[in-house]
Amino acid sequence: MRRRVFLASTVATPAIAQTRWPERPLRLIVPFPPGGASDLLGRLMAERLSARLGQPVVVENRGGAGGRTAAEYVAREPGDGYTLMLGTQPTHVFNRYLYSNLSYNPDRDFTALSTLAAFPYCLIVSPSLPARNLTELVAYAKANPGKLNYGSSGIGGGTHLATTLFAQVTGTELMHVPYRGAAAAVTAVMQGEVQVMVELVSNCLPQLQAGHVRGLAVGLPEPSPLLPGVPTFRSFGITDFDVPSWFIIVAAGRVPPAIAERLRVACDEAVRDPSFAERLAATTAQPMPISGQALTDFLADQNQRWAGIIRGANVRLD
Repeated sequence: MRRRVFLASTVATPAIAQTRWPERPLRLIVPFPPGGASDLLGRLMAERLSARLGQPVVVENRGGAGGRTAAEYVAREPGDGYTLMLGTQPTHVFNRYLYSNLSYNPDRDFTALSTLAAFPYCLIVSPSLPARNLTELVAYAKANPGKLNYGSSGIGGGTHLATTLFAQVTGTELMHVPYRGAAAAVTAVMQGEVQVMVELVSNCLPQLQAGHVRGLAVGLPEPSPLLPGVPTFRSFGITDFDVPSWFIIVAAGRVPPAIAERLRVACDEAVRDPSFAERLAATTAQPMPISGQALTDFLADQNQRWAGIIRGANVRLD
Protein backbone atom coordinates (compact mmCIF):
# COMPACT_ATOMS: atom_id res chain seq x y z
CA MET A 1 0.00 0.00 0.00
CA ARG A 2 2.77 2.42 0.91
CA ARG A 3 4.49 1.69 -2.37
CA ARG A 4 1.32 2.42 -4.35
CA VAL A 5 0.83 5.72 -2.54
CA PHE A 6 4.42 6.67 -3.22
CA LEU A 7 4.11 5.89 -6.93
CA ALA A 8 0.86 7.83 -7.24
CA SER A 9 2.36 10.92 -5.63
CA THR A 10 5.44 10.66 -7.85
CA VAL A 11 3.35 10.52 -10.99
CA ALA A 12 1.26 13.50 -9.92
CA THR A 13 4.25 15.76 -9.14
CA PRO A 14 4.88 17.05 -12.73
CA ALA A 15 1.21 17.98 -13.15
CA ILE A 16 1.23 19.87 -9.86
CA ALA A 17 4.40 21.71 -10.88
CA GLN A 18 2.79 22.72 -14.16
CA THR A 19 -0.31 24.13 -12.45
CA ARG A 20 1.94 26.29 -10.26
CA TRP A 21 4.04 27.44 -13.19
CA PRO A 22 5.63 29.99 -13.36
CA GLU A 23 7.21 30.06 -9.92
CA ARG A 24 10.17 32.28 -10.83
CA PRO A 25 11.17 34.95 -13.39
CA LEU A 26 11.42 34.10 -17.08
CA ARG A 27 14.07 35.20 -19.57
CA LEU A 28 13.43 36.48 -23.08
CA ILE A 29 16.55 36.20 -25.22
CA VAL A 30 16.78 38.80 -27.99
CA PRO A 31 19.27 37.63 -30.65
CA PHE A 32 20.56 41.12 -31.47
CA PRO A 33 22.24 43.94 -29.51
CA PRO A 34 20.17 46.62 -27.74
CA GLY A 35 18.47 49.12 -30.03
CA GLY A 36 16.67 48.41 -33.29
CA ALA A 37 13.41 46.68 -34.13
CA SER A 38 14.12 43.37 -32.40
CA ASP A 39 15.10 44.95 -29.09
CA LEU A 40 12.07 47.25 -29.13
CA LEU A 41 9.75 44.33 -29.82
CA GLY A 42 11.36 42.15 -27.17
CA ARG A 43 10.92 44.78 -24.48
CA LEU A 44 7.31 45.46 -25.47
CA MET A 45 6.53 41.75 -25.19
CA ALA A 46 8.44 41.26 -21.95
CA GLU A 47 6.41 43.99 -20.28
CA ARG A 48 3.10 42.52 -21.42
CA LEU A 49 4.01 38.90 -20.69
CA SER A 50 5.09 39.86 -17.17
CA ALA A 51 1.65 41.32 -16.50
CA ARG A 52 -0.09 38.19 -17.78
CA LEU A 53 2.14 35.54 -16.22
CA GLY A 54 2.58 37.17 -12.82
CA GLN A 55 6.38 36.92 -12.96
CA PRO A 56 9.08 39.26 -14.32
CA VAL A 57 10.21 38.56 -17.86
CA VAL A 58 13.80 39.74 -18.15
CA VAL A 59 15.19 40.71 -21.58
CA GLU A 60 18.68 39.40 -22.30
CA ASN A 61 20.46 40.53 -25.47
CA ARG A 62 22.76 37.94 -27.06
CA GLY A 63 23.81 39.30 -30.42
CA GLY A 64 26.13 37.70 -32.95
CA ALA A 65 26.20 35.76 -36.21
CA GLY A 66 22.82 37.01 -37.42
CA GLY A 67 20.99 35.44 -34.49
CA ARG A 68 22.86 32.13 -34.60
CA THR A 69 24.69 32.76 -31.32
CA ALA A 70 21.46 33.26 -29.38
CA ALA A 71 19.64 30.37 -31.07
CA GLU A 72 22.46 27.94 -30.29
CA TYR A 73 22.44 29.08 -26.66
CA VAL A 74 18.68 28.79 -26.22
CA ALA A 75 18.59 25.38 -27.95
CA ARG A 76 20.71 24.01 -25.09
CA GLU A 77 18.44 25.34 -22.35
CA PRO A 78 15.91 23.05 -20.59
CA GLY A 79 12.37 22.87 -21.99
CA ASP A 80 10.68 24.11 -18.85
CA GLY A 81 9.15 27.30 -20.29
CA TYR A 82 11.42 29.65 -18.37
CA THR A 83 13.66 30.51 -21.33
CA LEU A 84 12.01 32.22 -24.29
CA MET A 85 13.54 33.69 -27.42
CA LEU A 86 12.54 36.25 -29.97
CA GLY A 87 12.69 34.13 -33.11
CA THR A 88 13.48 35.80 -36.42
CA GLN A 89 13.73 34.96 -40.10
CA PRO A 90 17.48 34.29 -39.73
CA THR A 91 17.13 32.05 -36.67
CA HIS A 92 14.18 30.01 -37.93
CA VAL A 93 14.44 30.14 -41.71
CA PHE A 94 17.56 31.66 -43.29
CA ASN A 95 20.28 29.99 -41.22
CA ARG A 96 19.31 26.43 -42.11
CA TYR A 97 20.01 27.22 -45.79
CA LEU A 98 23.04 29.46 -45.20
CA TYR A 99 24.99 27.01 -43.01
CA SER A 100 25.77 23.38 -43.70
CA ASN A 101 26.83 22.77 -40.07
CA LEU A 102 24.06 24.48 -38.13
CA SER A 103 24.23 23.07 -34.60
CA TYR A 104 20.54 23.53 -33.82
CA ASN A 105 17.34 22.42 -35.49
CA PRO A 106 14.68 25.18 -35.62
CA ASP A 107 11.88 22.59 -35.62
CA ARG A 108 13.21 20.16 -33.02
CA ASP A 109 14.94 22.39 -30.47
CA PHE A 110 12.20 24.98 -29.86
CA THR A 111 8.49 25.20 -29.15
CA ALA A 112 6.99 27.85 -31.43
CA LEU A 113 4.33 29.80 -29.54
CA SER A 114 3.08 32.80 -31.49
CA THR A 115 3.99 35.30 -34.16
CA LEU A 116 4.27 38.88 -32.95
CA ALA A 117 4.72 41.50 -35.64
CA ALA A 118 5.69 42.26 -39.22
CA PHE A 119 8.13 45.09 -39.95
CA PRO A 120 8.00 46.31 -43.57
CA TYR A 121 10.97 47.02 -45.81
CA CYS A 122 11.54 50.20 -47.78
CA LEU A 123 13.76 50.59 -50.80
CA ILE A 124 15.91 53.67 -50.23
CA VAL A 125 18.41 55.33 -52.54
CA SER A 126 21.10 57.96 -52.26
CA PRO A 127 19.85 61.49 -53.02
CA SER A 128 22.56 61.70 -55.70
CA LEU A 129 21.06 58.83 -57.72
CA PRO A 130 19.23 60.15 -60.79
CA ALA A 131 16.36 57.64 -60.50
CA ARG A 132 13.32 59.40 -59.00
CA ASN A 133 10.99 56.41 -58.77
CA LEU A 134 11.08 52.62 -58.86
CA THR A 135 10.47 52.37 -62.59
CA GLU A 136 13.41 54.66 -63.30
CA LEU A 137 15.61 52.73 -60.85
CA VAL A 138 14.90 49.40 -62.54
CA ALA A 139 15.53 50.92 -65.97
CA TYR A 140 18.78 52.50 -64.77
CA ALA A 141 19.96 49.22 -63.22
CA LYS A 142 19.19 47.26 -66.39
CA ALA A 143 21.03 49.83 -68.50
CA ASN A 144 24.02 49.64 -66.13
CA PRO A 145 24.23 46.01 -65.00
CA GLY A 146 26.52 45.49 -62.03
CA LYS A 147 27.26 49.19 -61.62
CA LEU A 148 24.79 49.93 -58.84
CA ASN A 149 26.00 49.01 -55.36
CA TYR A 150 23.61 48.14 -52.57
CA GLY A 151 24.32 48.10 -48.86
CA SER A 152 23.19 45.65 -46.22
CA SER A 153 23.67 45.00 -42.53
CA GLY A 154 25.65 41.84 -43.31
CA ILE A 155 25.83 38.78 -45.52
CA GLY A 156 22.85 36.49 -45.10
CA GLY A 157 20.80 38.99 -43.11
CA GLY A 158 17.32 40.23 -43.90
CA THR A 159 18.39 43.31 -45.85
CA HIS A 160 20.82 41.30 -47.96
CA LEU A 161 18.28 38.62 -48.85
CA ALA A 162 15.42 41.09 -49.35
CA THR A 163 17.55 42.98 -51.89
CA THR A 164 18.51 39.67 -53.48
CA LEU A 165 14.82 38.95 -53.92
CA PHE A 166 14.24 42.43 -55.36
CA ALA A 167 16.96 41.83 -57.95
CA GLN A 168 15.45 38.45 -58.83
CA VAL A 169 11.89 39.73 -59.32
CA THR A 170 13.00 42.80 -61.33
CA GLY A 171 15.69 41.07 -63.41
CA THR A 172 18.41 43.49 -62.31
CA GLU A 173 22.05 42.95 -61.37
CA LEU A 174 23.21 44.78 -58.25
CA MET A 175 26.54 44.56 -56.43
CA HIS A 176 26.46 43.75 -52.71
CA VAL A 177 28.47 45.76 -50.19
CA PRO A 178 27.92 44.41 -46.65
CA TYR A 179 28.38 46.62 -43.59
CA ARG A 180 28.50 45.89 -39.88
CA GLY A 181 24.95 46.71 -38.96
CA ALA A 182 22.03 48.66 -40.35
CA ALA A 183 23.16 52.06 -39.06
CA ALA A 184 26.44 51.90 -40.95
CA ALA A 185 24.72 50.76 -44.15
CA VAL A 186 22.08 53.51 -44.02
CA THR A 187 24.84 56.07 -43.45
CA ALA A 188 26.62 54.72 -46.51
CA VAL A 189 23.49 55.36 -48.60
CA MET A 190 23.24 58.89 -47.21
CA GLN A 191 26.86 59.60 -48.16
CA GLY A 192 26.63 57.96 -51.58
CA GLU A 193 29.10 55.16 -50.83
CA VAL A 194 26.36 52.81 -52.04
CA GLN A 195 23.38 53.87 -54.09
CA VAL A 196 20.62 51.45 -53.03
CA MET A 197 19.41 49.59 -49.97
CA VAL A 198 16.35 47.63 -48.92
CA GLU A 199 16.01 48.30 -45.19
CA LEU A 200 13.43 48.01 -42.44
CA VAL A 201 11.45 51.22 -42.18
CA SER A 202 12.07 51.20 -38.43
CA ASN A 203 15.83 51.45 -39.07
CA CYS A 204 15.75 54.31 -41.56
CA LEU A 205 12.60 56.29 -40.73
CA PRO A 206 14.42 59.37 -39.33
CA GLN A 207 16.65 59.57 -42.41
CA LEU A 208 13.65 59.21 -44.71
CA GLN A 209 11.66 61.88 -42.93
CA ALA A 210 14.63 64.25 -42.91
CA GLY A 211 15.28 63.73 -46.63
CA HIS A 212 18.77 62.31 -46.09
CA VAL A 213 17.77 59.29 -48.20
CA ARG A 214 14.97 58.95 -50.73
CA GLY A 215 12.31 56.25 -50.41
CA LEU A 216 11.16 54.77 -53.71
CA ALA A 217 8.81 52.02 -52.49
CA VAL A 218 7.60 50.43 -49.27
CA GLY A 219 6.43 46.87 -48.69
CA LEU A 220 2.99 47.67 -47.31
CA PRO A 221 -0.50 47.00 -48.72
CA GLU A 222 -1.22 50.75 -48.60
CA PRO A 223 0.99 53.86 -48.36
CA SER A 224 1.88 54.92 -44.84
CA PRO A 225 1.14 58.39 -43.45
CA LEU A 226 4.58 58.21 -41.84
CA LEU A 227 6.13 58.08 -45.33
CA PRO A 228 4.41 60.78 -47.39
CA GLY A 229 5.16 60.44 -51.07
CA VAL A 230 6.54 56.90 -50.81
CA PRO A 231 4.38 54.51 -52.89
CA THR A 232 4.04 50.76 -52.38
CA PHE A 233 5.81 48.09 -54.40
CA ARG A 234 2.37 46.88 -55.44
CA SER A 235 1.63 50.20 -57.11
CA PHE A 236 4.48 49.43 -59.51
CA GLY A 237 3.12 45.97 -60.25
CA ILE A 238 5.65 44.19 -58.00
CA THR A 239 3.44 41.80 -56.05
CA ASP A 240 6.14 39.27 -55.13
CA PHE A 241 7.85 41.60 -52.69
CA ASP A 242 5.49 41.49 -49.71
CA VAL A 243 8.25 40.07 -47.52
CA PRO A 244 8.19 41.83 -44.15
CA SER A 245 10.69 40.97 -41.46
CA TRP A 246 8.67 38.98 -38.93
CA PHE A 247 9.26 37.98 -35.34
CA ILE A 248 7.95 35.07 -33.30
CA ILE A 249 8.17 33.92 -29.69
CA VAL A 250 9.64 30.47 -29.10
CA ALA A 251 10.49 28.57 -25.94
CA ALA A 252 13.59 26.47 -25.43
CA GLY A 253 13.13 22.75 -25.98
CA ARG A 254 9.90 20.76 -26.12
CA VAL A 255 7.81 22.46 -23.46
CA PRO A 256 5.07 20.44 -21.66
CA PRO A 257 1.71 21.06 -23.38
CA ALA A 258 0.06 22.76 -20.39
CA ILE A 259 2.90 25.27 -20.03
CA ALA A 260 3.14 25.82 -23.79
CA GLU A 261 -0.58 26.57 -23.91
CA ARG A 262 -0.35 29.09 -21.10
CA LEU A 263 2.54 30.83 -22.86
CA ARG A 264 0.69 30.78 -26.17
CA VAL A 265 -2.42 32.38 -24.66
CA ALA A 266 -0.32 35.04 -22.93
CA CYS A 267 1.51 35.85 -26.19
CA ASP A 268 -1.72 36.02 -28.20
CA GLU A 269 -3.32 38.33 -25.66
CA ALA A 270 -0.26 40.58 -25.65
CA VAL A 271 -0.16 40.84 -29.44
CA ARG A 272 -3.87 41.71 -29.55
CA ASP A 273 -3.50 44.39 -26.87
CA PRO A 274 -4.38 47.76 -28.49
CA SER A 275 -1.42 49.41 -26.75
CA PHE A 276 0.90 46.96 -28.51
CA ALA A 277 -0.43 48.00 -31.93
CA GLU A 278 -0.12 51.66 -31.00
CA ARG A 279 3.56 51.31 -30.13
CA LEU A 280 4.27 49.40 -33.32
CA ALA A 281 2.43 51.93 -35.49
CA ALA A 282 5.15 54.50 -34.81
CA THR A 283 7.50 52.37 -36.93
CA THR A 284 4.89 51.31 -39.58
CA ALA A 285 5.03 47.77 -38.13
CA GLN A 286 1.84 45.79 -37.58
CA PRO A 287 0.81 43.11 -35.07
CA MET A 288 0.80 39.63 -36.57
CA PRO A 289 -1.11 37.26 -34.26
CA ILE A 290 -0.72 33.70 -35.54
CA SER A 291 -0.41 30.59 -33.37
CA GLY A 292 -1.20 26.88 -33.31
CA GLN A 293 -1.45 25.05 -36.64
CA ALA A 294 -1.58 28.36 -38.52
CA LEU A 295 1.89 29.19 -37.16
CA THR A 296 3.21 25.77 -38.18
CA ASP A 297 1.84 26.30 -41.70
CA PHE A 298 3.26 29.84 -41.83
CA LEU A 299 6.77 28.68 -40.94
CA ALA A 300 6.59 25.85 -43.48
CA ASP A 301 5.56 28.31 -46.19
CA GLN A 302 8.36 30.72 -45.26
CA ASN A 303 10.94 27.94 -45.40
CA GLN A 304 9.76 26.80 -48.79
CA ARG A 305 9.86 30.31 -50.21
CA TRP A 306 13.22 31.44 -48.84
CA ALA A 307 14.96 28.14 -49.58
CA GLY A 308 14.44 28.78 -53.28
CA ILE A 309 15.57 32.41 -53.05
CA ILE A 310 18.74 31.62 -51.10
CA ARG A 311 19.70 28.61 -53.20
CA GLY A 312 18.92 30.50 -56.39
CA ALA A 313 21.32 33.27 -55.37
CA ASN A 314 23.92 30.72 -54.12
CA VAL A 315 24.36 32.53 -50.81
CA ARG A 316 26.39 30.55 -48.24
CA LEU A 317 28.05 31.41 -44.93
CA ASP A 318 30.37 28.41 -44.64
